Amino acid sequence: MEELTGDLILEQMRRDYGRSAFGRLILLLLPAAAMGVSAYLRGIKDPVTIILAVLTAAALIFFMFGLYRVIFIEKHPLIQQFGSAIALAGCIRAGGTFAIWHTPPYRKHQLIITEEYIVCPEKVQSYLALDKIMNVQRRMLNGAGFLKILLATRSFSAAKALGVSGKERRLHKEHPLPETEQFDLLVIRDLKKHRHLYYVSVADFHDVLAFLREYLPDAQIRPERSI
Repeated sequence: MEELTGDLILEQMRRDYGRSAFGRLILLLLPAAAMGVSAYLRGIKDPVTIILAVLTAAALIFFMFGLYRVIFIEKHPLIQQFGSAIALAGCIRAGGTFAIWHTPPYRKHQLIITEEYIVCPEKVQSYLALDKIMNVQRRMLNGAGFLKILLATRSFSAAKALGVSGKERRLHKEHPLPETEQFDLLVIRDLKKHRHLYYVSVADFHDVLAFLREYLPDAQIRPERSI
């Protein structure tokens, strides 16, 4: 965890929210282009053109909110909670030393659980205080592909990180990966019913759930499900 710095956190968050802003830009361009075509063919006052103009305006507002998050990333609620990205980085680095669970360093995806919070260092906005957790569930991937994970989680980053191509699935069926190289999703809902996703090695999952049961006696451990 020594390499995690304030600058790295800001870069990481800008990159993540930048991808989201790009997706919002695509959503903006589609109705904007359709509006331009409709205005040319039907006229500006045509009902179809007006409807498309309203959709374009809504998409523009949606995009501007996404762009605002990228430009003013220092105002992210998580960073504001700690005062600065440097302070957040220091907290997460310290968490790696006194964690009740810390994913072994040779795993592809890291997870830190302390008595106060859970976080995936590669996506620091996953930081969540334990006392805000309402329920916990394991979602088993079973080698699911990119599209299946994307549809189930509505998370491009999760699908990109954990999705398996058809060729890989056929290869792994004949030569299964060890459990240390297979990952399932830890799905946590907070008190506001927001969903948080964490990547946990199949080999570690029972240990992680055991720690969460111990330190979250009031949280609901929901039955396991497959994607």
